[in-house]
Amino acid sequence: AIENWKADAGKRSRVVTADRDIYESTAIAASKRLRENIGTLRVRLIGADMSGFDLKGYRQRLRGDTLTIVREDRSALKAAYALPDGAKGSMMGLFLGPEPLLEVNNPKIVALARRLRGSDTDPRVVAERINRWVYDSLRKTITIGMPSALATLVARRGDCNEHTQLAVALSRAAGVPARVAAGLAYVDGKFYYHAWPEIWLERWVATDPTFGQFPADAAHLRLTVGGLGRQADLLRLMGPLKIDVVSAN
Repeated sequence: AIENWKADAGKRSRVVTADRDIYESTAIAASKRLRENIGTLRVRLIGADMSGFDLKGYRQRLRGDTLTIVREDRSALKAAYALPDGAKGSMMGLFLGPEPLLEVNNPKIVALARRLRGSDTDPRVVAERINRWVYDSLRKTITIGMPSALATLVARRGDCNEHTQLAVALSRAAGVPARVAAGLAYVDGKFYYHAWPEIWLERWVATDPTFGQFPADAAHLRLTVGGLGRQADLLRLMGPLKIDVVSAN
């Protein structure tokens, strides 16, 4: 199955604990422990100025300082466009092209995307297949530097940034609008910096090729949308931000 949270818990922990100096210094303790694979999470964001962050929209609702995240229902995910070219003439066509570090038009990226797409025209089916391929094919390891989708495809290793860059590039090359999201994800009592893709299925749907989730569980707090430059804004939250878990189920 695409998701096997318990079986993958060890892998998931290694992703965020491989370098304690980096990750523990930026981790935010949760006020209570969460069970695995939650569908709804409600937290209070305390102690930091959250203005300018991408907290609202689709799976996330913000009221005052309380953020509610509701995981998408996988069985209800449908697209109004068909692959390979159905999204090109829409506003979502903006999320199909190349960007710095997203070499969507590179022949290696294009060839793999076409192979993974096959003859399927359903964007959800293809996006889920790409998510699974990236999860299965990349060795989970901490990396230093600016991740490129093409370099990641060649190296076949990386952390959440590399997994995300490659999944977004492959999705776009296959005809599925996709973008980079970043924020915090819960692992073993703490919220850690994390990045993941969002794909367009008549709404932005969070997925996670690092953890092997489709869609991503509700313990993903999206704070930014966009490339690595946007993610730099997260640094000002590390230290002041506290997370009070109101409820989780």
